[in-house]
Amino acid sequence: MIILKDKKILAGLMYHRFHIKLVQVMCWIIDHFDDATLTESFRFQLHSNDLHGTKPVRAIDLRSWIYEDAKKIVRLINETWEYDFERPHKLIAVYHKNRKGNGYHLHIQVHPNTRKR
Repeated sequence: MIILKDKKILAGLMYHRFHIKLVQVMCWIIDHFDDATLTESFRFQLHSNDLHGTKPVRAIDLRSWIYEDAKKIVRLINETWEYDFERPHKLIAVYHKNRKGNGYHLHIQVHPNTRKR
């Protein structure tokens, strides 16, 4: 099941084009983990490297506490997908504090060089 946190997320999805690699990764996530709650889609850039505000959009955030072991989900995503072969230290999935600092989420990001391992 796919859940949207609020109508702002829906508007972000409907008004903006998303990178094909992000669509592929998100479909893979749904195929493998069944559920996802999107907590951020498009937003205007908060800083110059904010992938939520690129054209096409290259990042989505997912609620982490719906998963029994969010860190395991992140590990499996990163074992399956490579962000950019030219920068192997960069990851597709990052588990980190949300913007408000009161919880954690999964940040899913892609690059034009993203590919399945």
